[in-house]
Amino acid sequence: MPPKTEDWTSFYSQMKKRSGLDLNLYKQDQLQRRILGMMDTKGAKDLDGFWKIIGTSDTEVQWFMDKLAINVSELFRNPEKWREMENIILPELLSRSNRLRCWSAGCSYGAEAHTLAAILDEKFSGQHTVMGSDIDAAALDQAKRGEFTENDIRFVPKNYQDKYFERTANGWQAKPSLKKYLTFKRGDLLADRFETGFDLIMCRNVVIYFTDAAKENLYSKFFDALKPGGILFVGSTERIFSAKELGFTTTIPFFYQKPMEGKATAWRNAS
Repeated sequence: MPPKTEDWTSFYSQMKKRSGLDLNLYKQDQLQRRILGMMDTKGAKDLDGFWKIIGTSDTEVQWFMDKLAINVSELFRNPEKWREMENIILPELLSRSNRLRCWSAGCSYGAEAHTLAAILDEKFSGQHTVMGSDIDAAALDQAKRGEFTENDIRFVPKNYQDKYFERTANGWQAKPSLKKYLTFKRGDLLADRFETGFDLIMCRNVVIYFTDAAKENLYSKFFDALKPGGILFVGSTERIFSAKELGFTTTIPFFYQKPMEGKATAWRNAS
């Protein structure tokens, strides 16, 4: 028998108390199918039994969040977008400020924050900052350690791999030279009030299960958190269809800019 509405309500409430994750803000059909599949994997007959298996263990809660695709990332994921970041986006931002303030929102275990830090150090060294935030404390601990798997490293260009990462017994480790740019902290994108004054915000492959209303609210909050001229970088399946209504200008695909009043950018009409 499928779970009743009150069973889902109880499960969601317990998960929010345990992890801070509000599952009510996710697309319910997709979310519940995934959770039922996870129940089968764990041999649970109902949501109450599933919670008894996963709810008392940090490892099991992290497993649950990983299976929701919340912690899926890689260094230099979608390499062509990082080439655009290196060759177009960062030079545009640096034309206005020599100290970039960047945020990797929903950073998971820090792959994209480390990617950006490596590009900044290699091509645009300076007093830049890259803040990573995520709701998952275990993922943040890994981000702070700079630990990555063999799969995480597969798109890293050879010159970056040699300079910024080293092989370990368990995979790969970011070298200390990147730490001067990076800070990590816990945060809930759907509940927190955001800091402001960012030149660049990255939020990629995070919102796949969010409701449309939750996405609109999040992107509006990102808009407010950016400086005029600042850029929002989203995932390759996360085109913002309401970008114009939210106030963003159309830019290179998956890069969205907060306008500079009275000024245009050279790449604004790129597609």
